[in-house]
Amino acid sequence: MDTNKESAFEVTIDFERGSGDPTRVFRTMSDLIKAFESLDEHLLSSFDVALNTSLVLDEVETGSLKARFRDLIAGVPDEALKDGEWKKVLGHFLLRAKYAILNWLNEQDDSVNRENVRDLEEEIAKIAEDTNIKQLPAYGAPRADILLSDVRSIQESLGHLEKNDSAAYEYDGQQISFNRDLEISSEIVRDVLTKEVVKHSSKQVVKVKKPDYLGKSMWSFQYAGHSIDAKVSHTDWLYDFQKRAIDVRPGDALRVLLYEETSYGYDQEIVHCHYEIEKVYEVIKPPSQGQIEF
Repeated sequence: MDTNKESAFEVTIDFERGSGDPTRVFRTMSDLIKAFESLDEHLLSSFDVALNTSLVLDEVETGSLKARFRDLIAGVPDEALKDGEWKKVLGHFLLRAKYAILNWLNEQDDSVNRENVRDLEEEIAKIAEDTNIKQLPAYGAPRADILLSDVRSIQESLGHLEKNDSAAYEYDGQQISFNRDLEISSEIVRDVLTKEVVKHSSKQVVKVKKPDYLGKSMWSFQYAGHSIDAKVSHTDWLYDFQKRAIDVRPGDALRVLLYEETSYGYDQEIVHCHYEIEKVYEVIKPPSQGQIEF
């Protein structure tokens, strides 16, 4: 039992009784479990060995909802096991890393920037060094985009809770509350990960997948072999289309002036693409059945 406590962590959700959606506590716990499982998987994916992890529920207490979990780790190579209790070392690394991430979230104000994320990456690397985990092959900190995706999942899990509810994480006698006030949107993640933005406009042909008949959403197109969503900002043409003076249907193509905005990350990876139809020159109908020659 003591070994279990050593390698375990607890999540406690205190909730205001007698008010709000009664399922919110269980939905929050369920989503936090999924978020932590994803985080653990990505933390272990930094090693050049086929490690995997899963959470096991040890105990549930009522009053507030308190659950104790353990990480089950598989895939540690035999040669590593000869040098020590590596499953216990890896488990301790995951416990400390989760605590460090929650502490980092508590230290943030309304903004998250690239420097803050670097601080978190360095902290996780330091935890790995302190636990001698770097003796396993090819250790490297998780990519910033993956790390932030997991952080977002943790924050979104708390969205089910009511104003007077709270949640906390605890391991080895150390407890920390979840920061419910910090919102990390997809736009914030994109800004943090972006090093450079390249913009340009050019004449292109795009194939219509789904027009916007009401003017309240994006159009869906096929462009350069993949699907894109784009706003049509050519207002005169859009007005004529929506009053049915212009006939455009799925499968038609448009010759357009296409604005493209591509965000590149710090490793020159594409972080995000934004498209906009600045001008529509013509509608290109597909050939009719009678025009097809065999």
